[in-house]
Amino acid sequence: MGYRKIILVGENNLCRSFMAETILRGLLKKKNISDIEVISHGMVVLFSEPVSQQAATVLKKRGYEIEDFRSSPLESADLESADLVLTMNEEQAEQVKADYDIQPTCTCMSIGTFTDLDDEVPMVGDDTEDAFEQCFHSIETLMEAVTDRIIGELLQ
Repeated sequence: MGYRKIILVGENNLCRSFMAETILRGLLKKKNISDIEVISHGMVVLFSEPVSQQAATVLKKRGYEIEDFRSSPLESADLESADLVLTMNEEQAEQVKADYDIQPTCTCMSIGTFTDLDDEVPMVGDDTEDAFEQCFHSIETLMEAVTDRIIGELLQ
């Protein structure tokens, strides 16, 4: 299956989904895959705000490019052209399927299900550098698995 647009969906689009978007975009770029749009949105975004500064710091420290990013809500229009919607956990995937009109050509599932790792993206437990580092490592591992699957499907 070819992917043109991948949407990563989190709770409020301030940390995990933003980190997943940034990491996946960076990993695809390293693999010279430039024709896939990667974006992220939140399910509960009342107003746009800057992402977690600690999340941004961890990503920058690891060499990931960060654009001027602000949280944004998931809207039905976003899903019209999406091929793949990946959520932070299974509950969010079920909520997206229930609350939004997803095109028959779009796959919606949790990152753990997509990667066959059955892991959900962990929340940042504490507002500490170590907590953000742990979250980053979990997300990077999952995004590497997402990248591997995408490349595997492109080669079929």
